[in-house]
Amino acid sequence: MGIVWGVVIVIVLAILIYILFHSFVIVHSGGVKVLERFGNYVQTLQPGLHLVIPVIYSVRETVSLQQTPLQIPPFQVITKENATVEIDVSLKYHVTDVEKYVYKNENSERSVVLDCQSNLRGIIGNKELNEVLNGTEAINADLFDSIKDITNGYGVAVDRINIGQLKANSEVQAAMDKLLTANRNKEATITSAEAQKESVRLEAEGQASQVEIAARAEANRIAKIAAAESNRIQTINNAVKESGLDDKMLQYLGLQEFGKLADGPSNTVIVPSNMTDLGNIPAAKKLWEASK
Repeated sequence: MGIVWGVVIVIVLAILIYILFHSFVIVHSGGVKVLERFGNYVQTLQPGLHLVIPVIYSVRETVSLQQTPLQIPPFQVITKENATVEIDVSLKYHVTDVEKYVYKNENSERSVVLDCQSNLRGIIGNKELNEVLNGTEAINADLFDSIKDITNGYGVAVDRINIGQLKANSEVQAAMDKLLTANRNKEATITSAEAQKESVRLEAEGQASQVEIAARAEANRIAKIAAAESNRIQTINNAVKESGLDDKMLQYLGLQEFGKLADGPSNTVIVPSNMTDLGNIPAAKKLWEASK
């Protein structure tokens, strides 16, 4: 009997220790625990020390309330012009309603992923390929607005969505590369043409400037020659006036010069129109006859 009672006491003590050990539940910061009674939800245990009755109550699981990253594997979407694009999405979320998160959905994270994929296909399906490739920020905003209310039913809130790499299929990528090359060649041709045009313009301006400078120099030379000739004639006129020679004496001097010209080697002699008048001058006539 003593042995039997000893065994009973040991069993009772073990049960008491088990009950005592499982009567205290510690919940750490950043998370909560779900408390059930015979499989039914009772309450959410907040961070701290809690006393529960074992067997009757049990802790189902621990739920993190911290912001959690979620990477959605790459998947394909189709643009408005039926171009296929592979896209990957990452997001961050946190649990807002523990009961909905645990009991209302079989897998809340998976539900969020499926909703993101579905809404993203709808958004990109209404956009051209260039809008998709160059408008990730707008797509992020549209996707966030479209799912932020839906995820409330899963007990989670999406804090941030980020569109990752966008990769067009091989055919579309090849066409884009050709278009990019064509645009670059076009820009290079335009740049070369503009440079050539500018070179021609500068050369023409240079030639025009040289012609203008040469014209100015020639005009200046002619003006100086004319001024010098005018000055020479004026000097001669002044000298004649100061010498006191009259018209008859000037005609006589012209006759002497004409005589010298006649004695020259030239076979042609131009006779002034006033030579007949010189013959009427007695002194000139005597000089003419004496010179023969």
